[in-house]
Amino acid sequence: MIILKSFSKFFSVLGSIMAFLTIIMIGLIYLNQVVPVAFLPEDFYNTIVSIKDYAVIITLTVCAMAFASRRSIIIFIPFCILAICALACYSIIVFG
Repeated sequence: MIILKSFSKFFSVLGSIMAFLTIIMIGLIYLNQVVPVAFLPEDFYNTIVSIKDYAVIITLTVCAMAFASRRSIIIFIPFCILAICALACYSIIVFG
């Protein structure tokens, strides 16, 4: 039994867009570190560096939601619980 079949396409499109934007963000960060003269304003650079890890985790979660929404509820519900736990643990580690 496939659950959330209608949301599967939504998660897939959202995950694709988020993955594209995350790759651009990470590319800008690395390019700014490699180029001898930093081209990003310092405030903007510090902001995207601070959200980089969350962007990666959330993008992976959304892409995995696209996968899990095509499976049975036995896979989908435990995945959602694990995803929430992972994000909560990461927040506790980062923010103390």
